[in-house]
Amino acid sequence: MRIFMKKKNLLSTILLILSALLLSGAAWFSYQKSRMDSTGHIPDPATEYLITQYADATGVQGTFYTISNDDTLIIIDGGWAGNADAVRKVIAKHNNTVDAWIISHPHQDHAGAFNVIYANPGEITIKNIYDNGFDYDFIEAAGEPYDDITVMETFHALTKDADNLTHLKRGDVITLAGHLTLSVFNAWDESVLSTVGDEKDYQNNASLLFKISGAQNSMLFCSDIKYDMNDYLLGTYRNDISCDYIQTGHHGNWSFSDEFYEAAGASYAFIDAPSSITDNPDFPASTLKSSLQKKGTVFDFSTAPNSVTLK
Repeated sequence: MRIFMKKKNLLSTILLILSALLLSGAAWFSYQKSRMDSTGHIPDPATEYLITQYADATGVQGTFYTISNDDTLIIIDGGWAGNADAVRKVIAKHNNTVDAWIISHPHQDHAGAFNVIYANPGEITIKNIYDNGFDYDFIEAAGEPYDDITVMETFHALTKDADNLTHLKRGDVITLAGHLTLSVFNAWDESVLSTVGDEKDYQNNASLLFKISGAQNSMLFCSDIKYDMNDYLLGTYRNDISCDYIQTGHHGNWSFSDEFYEAAGASYAFIDAPSSITDNPDFPASTLKSSLQKKGTVFDFSTAPNSVTLK
């Protein structure tokens, strides 16, 4: 009887140990998985940066990216005003400090959240702001064919006297943080004004085209540039736009040609829109998504947040 009890106790002990090991292993696996980007890579927070695409809280198209590691938070756009609380939560995880906030152009689905936060920052500190150098007076006179001009007016009123605002120009190359550089291929200037077509969509076509590069790879951000600028930008920067990751132009709609994306050569593409747009045959984004899926991986809001690593 005593031998039986000893064996029973030993078996119970072994089972407890195995259960503890399984729980520990599951916890470790869950932790490791939480650190992975969308490609399965675990970035080194000391030397690498995580690029993250977020869906907009409004449920529609919008643009909000972060580039971050233990020491740095860079924001690109931020989406609609209704996305401001979501942006605040992300900033709070980084000690309420934004090292650089890039506004590709002041449209409501890009600068809306920024306007809300900048007007009422609370504990948030924004060290540097970058925009596309738009001509406020010109747009006021020309008007906006598609977007709410009051977002631009608010952005201008909030930032016109800011001493931490830089108007980016075509050809600029700046250091953002650590070994990250930003190279600008499109911004507001005469090249845009002379190329924009009859729709007079100046703000979209003057939005920033820029590449953020690490030591080993890079991501190209196409903002809301439309087909008007395709030939000029492809002809001028064909040898500069190659990248590993790409944000497609204008939420995947009415933007760059297949030739442009071929020249970029990215293995991973991001479309800043929900599947109601990217899988809807009524939108060009659905055709672009299918085309890019033949070349690599395509992310949209249906799987967001989506992330890749900048090394």
